[in-house]
Amino acid sequence: MAETHILAVHTYGSQPVKHPGTNQMVSAYKIGYSSAACEVLLVLYGAKARDVSSPHASYRYVQIEGETTVRHGYLLLNVTADELARAEAVTRRHQRAAVYLWQTDRWLELPHGRNPAYAESAARSGPGFNPSGFRPVAPSTGEKEAAVAGIRAEKSQRSPQERPWWWILGDTYPQRETLKRWGARFSSKRRAWYYVGWELPGGIKRLITEYATTEAEPTTLVEDDAPCSDEEASAILGVPLKPSSSVEPSKPDELPRLFQIGQTVYARHELETSDGKTVPTGTRGTISRLYNRNAQHGWSYDVEFADIGTGWYFERELTDLAPIPGIRITHGAVVPPVAALPPTAADLKRALVESGHQPEPLVIDTPSAEPEAAPEPSTPEEPQPIRVFKPQSLPVDGTPLDEVQTAIVHAKTQPTPVLQLMTVSQKRIHAAIGQSYVGELTGSITGNVYCFGYAIHEGICVFVNMGGPRMAVEAIRAKFSKSEIVNCVPWDAPAIELTAGEGNTGMYHDYMQNIPEAKFTSLILCHDLLVNPNYGGKSTTFIFRTDEAQAAAKLKHHVTELVKVPVFDAWAGYLYHAGQTAMLVRPTRSAGDIDLLSVDLDIDAWTRLITGGIEQGVITLPITN
Repeated sequence: MAETHILAVHTYGSQPVKHPGTNQMVSAYKIGYSSAACEVLLVLYGAKARDVSSPHASYRYVQIEGETTVRHGYLLLNVTADELARAEAVTRRHQRAAVYLWQTDRWLELPHGRNPAYAESAARSGPGFNPSGFRPVAPSTGEKEAAVAGIRAEKSQRSPQERPWWWILGDTYPQRETLKRWGARFSSKRRAWYYVGWELPGGIKRLITEYATTEAEPTTLVEDDAPCSDEEASAILGVPLKPSSSVEPSKPDELPRLFQIGQTVYARHELETSDGKTVPTGTRGTISRLYNRNAQHGWSYDVEFADIGTGWYFERELTDLAPIPGIRITHGAVVPPVAALPPTAADLKRALVESGHQPEPLVIDTPSAEPEAAPEPSTPEEPQPIRVFKPQSLPVDGTPLDEVQTAIVHAKTQPTPVLQLMTVSQKRIHAAIGQSYVGELTGSITGNVYCFGYAIHEGICVFVNMGGPRMAVEAIRAKFSKSEIVNCVPWDAPAIELTAGEGNTGMYHDYMQNIPEAKFTSLILCHDLLVNPNYGGKSTTFIFRTDEAQAAAKLKHHVTELVKVPVFDAWAGYLYHAGQTAMLVRPTRSAGDIDLLSVDLDIDAWTRLITGGIEQGVITLPITN
């Protein structure tokens, strides 16, 4: 098979233009007028490409038949040596090439009038991505490069004690959702999926057609090379060494649970709670809940750390050995040179919670000291009534009330008639979200993109409504996706910064509508916290309020998903008003007729609000037959 090369041809994207010969609207790629890119495409594609530029246009437009591969503003082509020579002959006649060759893991601009040799592209003047994971198009055939037949797995392991890495290669794109569901992650540097574990899950195994092993030579431990014996290390550190388990690492399912309810444990390294609080290394805590075993991550526990809070942790993050003064433990990861860093334990737990794969907690029955006598066989067992766990009573010794207690007292002493009207409607209707012009959106570009509403929560833009020319709107969307700052400039006030927050890339869900006849594109960006609420810990979500009843109904839905106690429709009004008094529900800074409420998904606070309302008689359990 002849050797091929990957070329990247710069383009400003595709857009509809009028064909000068037929006056029909066609889709064409927009190319810079001063570069050689247009002529290179016409030479390489031949009859499959046509120049449909208007004589008065400021850009060149090329219509291409067949498939194309466009990544990050570049058309990717798979060319032969002869086609590369023809492209080079074209670029030498122009002062700027705008055509790049992928060679030895870098992009080289083709020779042109200013530089007669191949030269590495300068910063921001050429492509900055690795094309090896994409499928370029062969101009001679108009077809994409054939994908690798089947899916294969390559195992990489540095030592028998370390969990191996499984690299999943081949035609994985159609199976990306399956790979993601079974715990595989995608490496953007290597352009491949990988899984870390002793064995591949069954769902991934069924996709594999070929196995390959690239594991390193096993490391043989020589006792004479050790700096000291195990007994000497124990004496130096003052830590008793546990006997090694007879279970081999290749059989993790047989490892027993290390900790039990009420046992004292310590943070093995720096941890964090579900609400983002830091747990320093060596912090003392108590096991408060046991979970069923996860096939991939093993045993896990709820640990209550004094003065910090309770969090969910894997067994490998905990130890029953108290910290030793003068010894500090750091936590890192060893990965292959070309691989991305593996996810942290906090990332894994967050993903398990969001995907609904958190293991079920174990129910521990605590028998009483004196067991009751068994009932008579002939006596039918009475049904268990609904049990309400009584919350902490309101203080009577003058102790100041917290926000939740204040909300309960306020709801008891000052009931409002609206409470009787707040019931959840079973009828699904659509309500319009308000919008009005508030300013122009600008970043490092200016393209007449107008803002028709935004909402900001703690410095993070959670909603923005914009409209304007398609290319300019796409540029603004790209800046949001990369967590860059976009300014909203009103005509009568200072500019307002809109951003997803530093490092928070890919946090928005886009809703776009293009109107080609008007050359106008409407785009709404919603933050992930608004679209996918996290009910697994203390988080924040948002409610669009079109009227009071709708907002109360939506809040009741969020509380029902969050707490572990029943929530009834008749309580919606109480939750809505008491939640605002307790500052669990509050308005969000917004503009453009946007009425957005911030909702704290604090399971403890909402549970106290419900049980406290029942105790004080503000709400009651419904009467059933």
